[in-house]
Amino acid sequence: MKKILITITALVLAITLSACNQGPTEDKNIVYVTVYPMQYLVEEIAGDTVEVRLVVGTSSHTEGYTPTGQELIKMSDADLLFFVNGGADSYILNIESTLAQGNVEMVDMSEHIVYNEICLTHTHDDEEPDEPVTCNENSLSPDPHFWLDPIKMIQAAEFVKSKLISTFPENTELYNNKYTNLSATLEQLNLDFQEMADSAVKPIMTTVRLFTYWEERYDIEIISITSDIHSTETNPGDIIELAEEAVFHGITTILFEKNANSPAGDQVLEELKNTFTMADKLYLHGLGVITADEVENGSNYISIMYDNLEVLRYTTK
Repeated sequence: MKKILITITALVLAITLSACNQGPTEDKNIVYVTVYPMQYLVEEIAGDTVEVRLVVGTSSHTEGYTPTGQELIKMSDADLLFFVNGGADSYILNIESTLAQGNVEMVDMSEHIVYNEICLTHTHDDEEPDEPVTCNENSLSPDPHFWLDPIKMIQAAEFVKSKLISTFPENTELYNNKYTNLSATLEQLNLDFQEMADSAVKPIMTTVRLFTYWEERYDIEIISITSDIHSTETNPGDIIELAEEAVFHGITTILFEKNANSPAGDQVLEELKNTFTMADKLYLHGLGVITADEVENGSNYISIMYDNLEVLRYTTK
């Protein structure tokens, strides 16, 4: 603990000296973000008036990441840092007081967007089988993946626009115009998702409890193999039961999280093949992070969401 305190003190001192002695180290406007959807929003609204940087080392489901001293100095010297909280980037809370010694304005999106709450309660074989599973305030957790809901993405875009205008008022007209175009694109995305949901005739089965915003917004029934947002394991006794539930609903495709493994999903799929030999897997993208290959191939938030939509159209019919 003593060593940690010394390290933090040294970082605070380094940042303070950097701010006092050097002033801003870069002439350009710098905005940091912790998840890809925030990068998309800032880039779409701000264009080339800012440089958007994803926090170095941030990766899907990372909780233990700690920025280096040099990274902290760069982040503290930025204009804005958007983070989403809700457990998605908890490392930010550990360095927030340190960054506050610099120039950066910290922006917690959970204070401006109402996050859905999800119940992570799960029944296992050693519990009473007939005992109802109920949620209370202790089993509800905020779900920070608001960007899976196009309507909440519009709300986030409006807030980002306002924050950018207050920070860089010389670009007000540009930001307003770009927001108008972006919100129209997101509204069309919402309408297309709603059209899919209106035609849905059966639930989907996903490996993780990550896509509940679609359940809430579009009333799509989602059966999750695991009870947590990114968990990859489930009780072995649940495998057969989940496969039987898939058979009952006529589900022949298990939906895996893109760029992630799921041993539990693989087990359910193998069990399902005992009934449906053609059973297979498809992928849904959580969008918190996109890979370098996806960027190189021209993928972005909108194109990936439409990829998700096509998967949902196929699996809900």
